[in-house]
Amino acid sequence: MSFTNPLGLLGLIAIPIIIVIYILQSKYTEQTVTSTYLWQLSEKFLKKKNPLSGLTGIISLILQILTVTVVSLAIARPVFTLPGAANNYCFILDASSSMNMQEGRETRFEKAKDEIIDVIKDAKSGSSYSLICVSNETVTVFDSVTSKASAIDLINSTQASHTSAEYADLLGAAQKAFDKSSSSLIYLVTDKSYTKHENIEIIDVGTDDAENYAVFDVEYSHSGGQLNVTAKVISYTKAAEPEVTLSVDGEKVASSTVAVNTGELTQVSFSSPCVRFDSFTVEVASKDGYLLDNRITTYNLESDKTYSTLIVSETGFFFEAVIDALVDSEVKTVTPEEYETVSEKYGLYIFDSYEPSTLPDGAVWLINADQSIENSGFGVRGKTELSNADVIEKSKSTATKVRNLLRSVDGSDIYITNYVKYSGMYLNFYTLFSYDSNPLIFAGENGLGNRQVVFGFDLHESDFALSTDFVMLLRNLLDYSFPNVIDKTNYTVGEDALINIVANAENLKVLSPSGDDLYIEADGTTATLTLDEIGTYVISMTLAGQETTYRIYSSANAEESKPTTEENEFSLFGERTYANIDGEYDPIMVLFICLAILFIADWGVYCYEKYQLR
Repeated sequence: MSFTNPLGLLGLIAIPIIIVIYILQSKYTEQTVTSTYLWQLSEKFLKKKNPLSGLTGIISLILQILTVTVVSLAIARPVFTLPGAANNYCFILDASSSMNMQEGRETRFEKAKDEIIDVIKDAKSGSSYSLICVSNETVTVFDSVTSKASAIDLINSTQASHTSAEYADLLGAAQKAFDKSSSSLIYLVTDKSYTKHENIEIIDVGTDDAENYAVFDVEYSHSGGQLNVTAKVISYTKAAEPEVTLSVDGEKVASSTVAVNTGELTQVSFSSPCVRFDSFTVEVASKDGYLLDNRITTYNLESDKTYSTLIVSETGFFFEAVIDALVDSEVKTVTPEEYETVSEKYGLYIFDSYEPSTLPDGAVWLINADQSIENSGFGVRGKTELSNADVIEKSKSTATKVRNLLRSVDGSDIYITNYVKYSGMYLNFYTLFSYDSNPLIFAGENGLGNRQVVFGFDLHESDFALSTDFVMLLRNLLDYSFPNVIDKTNYTVGEDALINIVANAENLKVLSPSGDDLYIEADGTTATLTLDEIGTYVISMTLAGQETTYRIYSSANAEESKPTTEENEFSLFGERTYANIDGEYDPIMVLFICLAILFIADWGVYCYEKYQLR
């Protein structure tokens, strides 16, 4: 036996104090009667009728001593050890998105938590409890907690995720727990059913009658003032005719009732007059038990794209004319002397036959740069004059970035009369054109981590600026230098979204669908955001002093939309042992009951002595 609060035994000091008080207190009380004769008769009568009346004092003393003893023990909280009476419990909780499915008044996840709490309440005191939640990641919520109340509080605070839980992850977490202690009682609490299991108990909280509709594969085209949208709708449990709606910029514009067969994707189409839109939503309006897969929102990728370009050249009309024609951009041209006084920031700097002393913080194009520049990422070996104009060679690389930068560029019959030889280029540059194995046009990231394009010849001494290839190449280079912050707006939960870090961008922030501010790791010109919630993520950054926002939508995983999933087997490898741990018996309730009985008994003796002996 041990005591939780040993200092409570100090209360036993009251026992000798009670005894001393009992010895010293007066045994007589003053009574007023009508005559001494009547008093004598009543005393004689009481002695005959109440033979134990003389023991009431000592009985009261004993009861008071017992009461003090019980109170002291209750405060000290004795705990008795019961050898081999308890167990280690380990719960593997499926926290995947399908556990959010509503069945009756509660979700599957709430039902799963109730099942775990019932097991804990029925367990012997002294047992230990561990909880591992598995979704797209495996998280140990608590480990070897012995307090039932603490374990239950932690369970109640646990939430299901929006991602999937892979079979391998569930099995791995359970096997790891079994390897750690083969005598533990391991439970898998999930909405998936298993025909066979070994060394583990399965608690299945799924049912066959859960109703669910879902929408997938939203696509659209926007032309001629008309928005055309297609989507696919499915009903998992029965043939039905759910209502599907289309909303543009938050306003419902179309509705359709779709006849779908059980488990079959059925296409639905909408057309609506629309000159411009920021977003549209396709939604199954017929409610079911799993609302997370009932809607998909698509955002306009180009709605917030901005350009700002500074050309530093004595004659920059080549670039200014083409850029003006290709994009809606703010283009400003200054001379090299004027550039020294420029204080504004731009997204793109084009230096034509001029080398700045330091590279600006932004995308950079260097044209005919024949002097080395710090952080440019290359060295200059010198300028070479050709005796006759000669043709440059287009890259034959199959790298994705090279193919994108040379998209629609023929690259034949481009002549130059001189070029600059470069050396020591970083590995993250991609050669687009070369002459005699020397890179002439290449792109990549400079030492400042910004996107950079280099032309190793003077455009005024080449016919390249007069060709259609020049226009096509500049379009590709502009897309490269002014990348979309996001490449697409629709993802599936669990995927990684790529965010392009635009030149001069500041204060990059992401707001999750649940309202949490997320931190993302930026690596050079890109950042990666893992989407682990269903709904809209808001990406914001400051460009040219103004905050610009972009939105992407993360939709439900199709596998999690299925109301029921059946697996063949969930078995843990190894031999089960039966080495129980010592349990505990806490007699606190018994002590309180004894205390109540002693208090009532002592009060009864007091009343008896006070009223019956008179």
